Amino acid sequence: MSIRTRIALAAALTSVVATAAVGLVAYRITSDRLADAVDRSLVEAGSVAVDVVAKGGRLPERSSLDRYPVQTVLADGTVVATTFERTVELTSVERELIGSRGRTSFRTAEVGRHDYRIRAVGFPNGVALVGRDLRENNEVLEGLRTRIAALVAAVAVLAAAAGSLVAGRITGGLRRLTATAETVEATGDLAVDMPEDSARDEVGRLTTAFRRMLDALERSRADQARLVQDAGHELRTPLTSLRTNLDMLDRYGDLDAATRQEIIDALRDEARELTALVNEIVDVASGQRDDADPVEVAVGEVIAPVVDRVAQRTGRVVTLAADDSRVMVRPAALARAVSNLIDNAAKFDSSTASIEVVVDNGRVSVADRGPGVPAAERDRIFERFHRADTARTLPGSGLGLSIVAEVAIAHGGQVFAEDRDGGGAVIGLRLPLTSTWAPPVADGDAQPG
Repeated sequence: MSIRTRIALAAALTSVVATAAVGLVAYRITSDRLADAVDRSLVEAGSVAVDVVAKGGRLPERSSLDRYPVQTVLADGTVVATTFERTVELTSVERELIGSRGRTSFRTAEVGRHDYRIRAVGFPNGVALVGRDLRENNEVLEGLRTRIAALVAAVAVLAAAAGSLVAGRITGGLRRLTATAETVEATGDLAVDMPEDSARDEVGRLTTAFRRMLDALERSRADQARLVQDAGHELRTPLTSLRTNLDMLDRYGDLDAATRQEIIDALRDEARELTALVNEIVDVASGQRDDADPVEVAVGEVIAPVVDRVAQRTGRVVTLAADDSRVMVRPAALARAVSNLIDNAAKFDSSTASIEVVVDNGRVSVADRGPGVPAAERDRIFERFHRADTARTLPGSGLGLSIVAEVAIAHGGQVFAEDRDGGGAVIGLRLPLTSTWAPPVADGDAQPG
């Protein structure tokens, strides 16, 4: 059973119960008031019955009792007179009234073909019965029952229709979401046409969130597809080089020791480069998830060990000048970003000049004396696998600076690339200081700058 049907049935059932309850109360009140009116009229008619007693139990030819059937019974059980359709048998309660003065009783009984309300009035020589035909009352109550039943039925229909209409408006968005989800499941296409839902209720917000989720998934799928294509392209070169060197070793078994060692060294270098490339691809493909929460740190304290490690690994002189800038970051992510920046500088700077790392007011910059970055390439160098024409022959994956950009954006910062006075490049990232730090944009709309 659909949600729309359940809501419509619930609305109808609730309305029926409420209307029936109101109708039952109204019916009971009306019935009681009619009964009270009948009893009052019988009390008034009882005063006339006293005249009957005063005249020896015989009815006058004309009296106000014409509208009320009357029967008088003497103490010995003799029925003196009756205007009922047939003689009314006394009950035990009514027999006890014989010989009393002013004692009365009420009962409802069927006399002939009709129901009567009967009041018994005792007097010294017997008892008088005064009746009131209940046909009129019964007709009123029957009409009321019919109207209540019709009202309940009408309310049920209207409530079901209204509930269905309201439920249709409420569940319309859910049906569209379901259809969209089924289309995505059947086709695998995330770029489905999804109508706008301007409602500000829960369903409208769910629709908006679902649309954003599809957009995010589509962007993620596009990024993954681009990553696979770019990774395949980048992996092809080192693999081809490895295959070529292996073929050479296999084909020319009589190579001299120096040549053989040169090929083996080249294979090792290519294997290391391939390993580094695969590791970076894995890091990028996994989104560099870091479950650690950002903490307040001094930038200089985090990157000082990184500077020492990279200097030892590359054999280059790397200097660090840091102020006391404090930021909210994931320390491991910041360390990885700075390591990539220094590796990038060492790769492009073939001179013996020192690589300078400077931390100033939340700005981390790495300066080298390499060829610099052309103005047209300064934004693109932070894209995955992008490599400028001048860097095609250099080792590397083209992923290092893209990881730097992702770290910066994840912490509410930016990346930059500038010329260095006297030649070279200055590349780095800016991070908000502790007093101005804010969480990153959740929908992925931020771009490195």
